[in-house]
Amino acid sequence: MENISKYGYSKKISKSRGHGNVEEAIKIALDAKEKYPEENIFEKFLGDLYFQKKDYESAGMAYIDFLLKIKNDVEYVKHFAQFLKRYAETVHDVREYVSKVQNVLDAKIQNQDVVAAVCEIISHYIDLPQLVLFESDKTFKKAMSYLHKIEDTCQIYILFYKVLVIEHNVTNRRIDKSIISAMEKKERYREALGLIVDILVYDQDRVTVRTLFRICRKLDDYSEAEKYIKDHPDITSQGEFNILYELVFYYAKIGSIEDRNNALKKIELCGRNSIPIMRTLYNFYLQFGMLNKATEIKAVIAEKQKNRKETRNNEDRNQQENDAEEALLVTIRELFTELEHSRKLISMSELLKGFSHELGQPITNIRYGVQLFQMKMEKGVNTNEELKVLLENILSQTFRIKKMLDRFSPITSEKNAETNFNVGAEIKNVFEDFSPRLSKENIEWELKENVDFYLFGDNIKFDQIFYNLIGNSIYAIKENGKKGNILVTISEEQAEYIITFEDNGTGIKQEYLGKIFEPFFTTKECVNDENGGGEGLGLYIIWNIVRMFGGNIKVDKEYKNGAKFIITMLKR
Repeated sequence: MENISKYGYSKKISKSRGHGNVEEAIKIALDAKEKYPEENIFEKFLGDLYFQKKDYESAGMAYIDFLLKIKNDVEYVKHFAQFLKRYAETVHDVREYVSKVQNVLDAKIQNQDVVAAVCEIISHYIDLPQLVLFESDKTFKKAMSYLHKIEDTCQIYILFYKVLVIEHNVTNRRIDKSIISAMEKKERYREALGLIVDILVYDQDRVTVRTLFRICRKLDDYSEAEKYIKDHPDITSQGEFNILYELVFYYAKIGSIEDRNNALKKIELCGRNSIPIMRTLYNFYLQFGMLNKATEIKAVIAEKQKNRKETRNNEDRNQQENDAEEALLVTIRELFTELEHSRKLISMSELLKGFSHELGQPITNIRYGVQLFQMKMEKGVNTNEELKVLLENILSQTFRIKKMLDRFSPITSEKNAETNFNVGAEIKNVFEDFSPRLSKENIEWELKENVDFYLFGDNIKFDQIFYNLIGNSIYAIKENGKKGNILVTISEEQAEYIITFEDNGTGIKQEYLGKIFEPFFTTKECVNDENGGGEGLGLYIIWNIVRMFGGNIKVDKEYKNGAKFIITMLKR
């Protein structure tokens, strides 16, 4: 057999197909399939070639083989979706073929993410008579019986996607909540989130709300929960354990230490008479390194256990458990102390590493310049002109060092001229400072103030947020090479003020989104751009200043026309 690479086969198949030699292309694809049996690309080629030949049965079977070879890469399922759409438009009656696909899903495909993805596609071509059972709680028992019957088959995923498109209201509330439980059991969290959002329109009991936060936690995406908080800000003042439990995770995720600790205090108040709640609180305190609080709660648990009328055996067992927990707590305290110390050292190490790198070059330039001058002096070379050049170079390099150190001044300065200031007016002043440069770069800017918004604090530090953001935008727009636009909008929700900053520059690559607020992370090639940036401190400083004012800043990951930052400030 001729030694041809996978790429070589692909080129030969495409060439034959392009010349209209479908039979020859099929033969080449079959040879490639035999030589590379683990590759699914040749099954796709065969499916498309058979379809072109109007051999729809063979095309369908080729795509089933394609599915069998997907393994863990769910992204490939989209090719099957495209094929099935063409197949349905041509053959029209796809029920028999879809039934074959279902049999394969149940019998041969182990990866449940792949199974679920395929089921989402074929659900559009399936009539499900049992769906009527899920439209009203009057048929709850029959609906649950059917759900139990199909729970280990691909049919359950088809049901999930069918249920998502029916109407949801108080008449099928009980069924909806059971479906969400089934979705969670199957780890279909996105589908469960879609359904819980529908349920919240008509039912906002505590169990439903807690379910929303729990699903968001499992997805590691609290965007829907944050929407709920904006519409129902009173949820954050709840004193019910189940809600507080999830709020602790939420506040920990967004880095709101004060709110997290307040939620923990509320749990302690509402759960004083419950050993299970106290144990949960104890675990939280351990998790967050609050070891003194953990010790206090452990003492409360021990006292409650002591007051219980238990048999001697149980008392002995509890004592053993307490002794073990005490030893564990001591160990964890020591470990946490070491870890906290290490964490600070690592953080400081990273910061110093960055400084070392950034400061190293100008210091090296100064040192070598002085050494060269000394050598010339020792040899009696006329050094008057060289001395002038050396001094100019030293001044230049020290200015470079000072400029970088000055970048930290907004977050290290202790000079706090705190006052009430108008946020819109401050932002406008910064834009006016940039006006000549913005005009030169052909960049238009606009400030939309939908609310009169004041902050208390150091307005000079606040201005630094927008000096850095505007400077970054100018750089990104110049890189993009087109007419620039910067838009700042100030608005408000029920519990917070919102400042959005967006530009039409090059934007931020997906792989950088998690790093941009880290110190010394930069994608700029020039370390001496006109804004004095490039060393990767600008966004780090912005993040710190926003936090100083009690706010949060994040990047809009969905924004595609450049970069968009969202700053939120809680109303006081």
